[in-house]
Amino acid sequence: MNKISISQAWSYATSFFAGQAANHAIALIGVGIFVPLALQFVVGGGTLMADPMSFAAGGNFATMGALMILVSLINYVLQTGSYFASWRIGLTGGSEPLGSALVYGVIAALPTLLLGFVVLLLLGLIAFLVFGSAFAPIMMGAQPSEGAAAGTAILLLLLMPVFLLFLVWLGARLSCTGPVMADRRTFNILTGLAESWRMTAVSQWKIFGYFLLIGVALFVVFLILGMIVGVSMFAGGGMPGSASMIGLIVGALLLGIPVAYLQVGIPAGIYRALGGQSQADVFA
Repeated sequence: MNKISISQAWSYATSFFAGQAANHAIALIGVGIFVPLALQFVVGGGTLMADPMSFAAGGNFATMGALMILVSLINYVLQTGSYFASWRIGLTGGSEPLGSALVYGVIAALPTLLLGFVVLLLLGLIAFLVFGSAFAPIMMGAQPSEGAAAGTAILLLLLMPVFLLFLVWLGARLSCTGPVMADRRTFNILTGLAESWRMTAVSQWKIFGYFLLIGVALFVVFLILGMIVGVSMFAGGGMPGSASMIGLIVGALLLGIPVAYLQVGIPAGIYRALGGQSQADVFA
C-alpha cells in the first residue's frame, strides 16, 4: 500500500485519456450519453426527456412507470458500462479493441447495478435508524410540540452533515473499485471492493480531502452550468418543442460530458497514484 500524492493523482487523472482520446470519446460520449438520450427520445418522443410526469400521465400509469424504470436501468448500464470500457481502454494502453472493451464494460456494469440496490437499501436502513426516532411521533400522527420540533430540526442539522461526510469517506475507500475490476478484466465486484479497501487504507483521509476539494470546485462549476442549462431548457416557452428539446440536449451534454470524464479520470488517477511511486505530499 502506497501513500497517495494528490498532485500525482490529479496529473494521472488529466492525462488518462491521452493517446486514446477518440476511443474514450466513443465510449463515454457515444455509448454513455448519446445512446441513452436517443433511447429516451425514441421511447417518449421527447416527452420522457422534457416532462417525465406528463409522459407517465399520458397512458396507463403503471405501464408507463414500469417503462420509465426500464429505460432508467438501461441508461444506467450503458453509462456505467462506458466508464468500465474507458477504464479498460486507458489501463491497457489501448491494446484491447474498442468493441471488446465496450462488451466488457456493459457486462461489468450489471454487478454494480446489483450492488447499487444493496447500498441504497443499507443507506435507507441507516437513515431510518438515525432519523427515524426523530420522525416517529409525526409518522404516528402525533403533533410535536414547538420544543420537540426545534429539537428535531437541530438533530437533522447536526446529523445530516455527518451522514454526508460519511458518504464521502465511503466513496474515498471504494474509489478504486472500478479501475481494479477493469485492470484485471474481472466481473467480480467483491474483488474490486476488497482491493480498493486495501489500497486506500493508508491514504484514505487524503483521498477524502481530495474529494472534498473537488466537490467544492464542481459545485461552483455546475452551479454556473446549471444556470446555462436552465436558460436553454426553457427556450421556446419551456414546452417540449424543438427549441426546448435542443436546450435539453445541450444541457445534457454540458453536464454529462464533464461528469463522465471526471468519474472515469479521478478514480483512475487515484488507482495509478496508489500503485506507483509517491511524490511530494500536497497536504504535508
